[in-house]
Amino acid sequence: MELKQKLQMLMKRQNLNGQRLARLSQVSDSEISRILQGKSRPGLDNALRLAQAVGVSLDYLADDNVEAEPSPPEDALCPEDHKLLALCNRIGGEEVHRILEIVRILGYDAAMARLIGVVSKPVIERLDEEAAESRPGIPSGSSHIGRSATFSA
Repeated sequence: MELKQKLQMLMKRQNLNGQRLARLSQVSDSEISRILQGKSRPGLDNALRLAQAVGVSLDYLADDNVEAEPSPPEDALCPEDHKLLALCNRIGGEEVHRILEIVRILGYDAAMARLIGVVSKPVIERLDEEAAESRPGIPSGSSHIGRSATFSA
């Protein structure tokens, strides 16, 4: 199926006319008219805008040999991963980075306890020479009160 036929079918399916498609895709009315008449093939930028406007891949729209929209790849993430990603998106990249840095500094167990509210008092760690060397900025041989951070779940 040719590009013009695919585009016409997708426009009909979504109840779009040339003007609406032009507004959605930011491709000129005249260019869309030439494409639908088979007089022109869009450049890469316009083809991508058109594919996005009608909700298909660029490969499907532009390749005359591809007859059906390929099915999306299976999702490799489990539901818990999706929840975590959604939470990270809501929190924001800078805050997520800060939380991960605190987790690295405190250690996983102490950080998780603080995140879920199991421990309400500060975590006190005794660092030996070897452990202190692996944590920059902490003097060796001294006891150290873990950095405190407040998290709300």
